[in-house]
Amino acid sequence: MKANTLCKYSKCNLGKNGGRKHYYSCGYCAATENWKSMACCKEHYSLYIEEVLAARERGELPDLLPDRTDMSKDEIRFLKRKPLDQIKKETENELSDYMDSDGNVNILGAVDLINKDLESNK
Repeated sequence: MKANTLCKYSKCNLGKNGGRKHYYSCGYCAATENWKSMACCKEHYSLYIEEVLAARERGELPDLLPDRTDMSKDEIRFLKRKPLDQIKKETENELSDYMDSDGNVNILGAVDLINKDLESNK
């Protein structure tokens, strides 16, 4: 798997050359609006949410879609309109290398393992 998402927190400096971190998130994360589709870590997700709330207070409409490098905003919108069962099955197929002995895939656990592997390969 390759990194396909940029952290939405505007002040993220955990990435290459102190920029926003590039990491892996799955389609299921994006469709269910899991924090992993928006930020590289829980701390940055909380800070991103604070930015969203501040923007709304100023009357702005912040972009609430993940910053995916492998999908356009229109593709993400299309993904979010698909039935969740279909997205889950597609994601489990994509993550089949992370299947347990019973044939099940822990999607969020697999995403964590992929990001751990990406970090260790740097």
